[in-house]
Amino acid sequence: MLALKITDQKDFTNKLFLGDTFDLFWLNQAEITTSNLFTIDGRLQTEFFDNDQQEFLSSSHRTYSLWKEVKPICYSIIRGKRAPLSFKIVLQFSPNKAAALLQNSSLPFPPEQVAGLYLNLQYKNKTLLCTTGTSLKTFFPGKELDHLWEQYVTEFFSRNEISAESL
Repeated sequence: MLALKITDQKDFTNKLFLGDTFDLFWLNQAEITTSNLFTIDGRLQTEFFDNDQQEFLSSSHRTYSLWKEVKPICYSIIRGKRAPLSFKIVLQFSPNKAAALLQNSSLPFPPEQVAGLYLNLQYKNKTLLCTTGTSLKTFFPGKELDHLWEQYVTEFFSRNEISAESL
């Protein structure tokens, strides 16, 4: 697990809530505490959508909202004169992106065995942390997948000029 402290919170939150840096991640869940506790489960409720949209979601194997679809709601909750007391946002790499990441590596993991590659963002006590996480459907010894995901996130932060220090 990679644990990072975000050193430029203003820049990071601008990229998270206003920019497109994280737009293609799936939103697994969000919890924002201001004057109330707001909880969002990112799982799509397919019965809400019309038949064409349901077909598209099914064919693309999409089961969660994209961050770009939910971030305006999250931003509307946190914006204002006062910072939120806390927030926790769990972003997830789509299975297609996870499969592509695995295919570009030399790891022996079948993509269908990866349950998720996660980016956990937590703001609390005026500190913003980011941790990585992986989940597999079956047990595999070793930490190769963890290391691959950590390397990807480190490079992603570097490409997007996100300032962070390791904890």
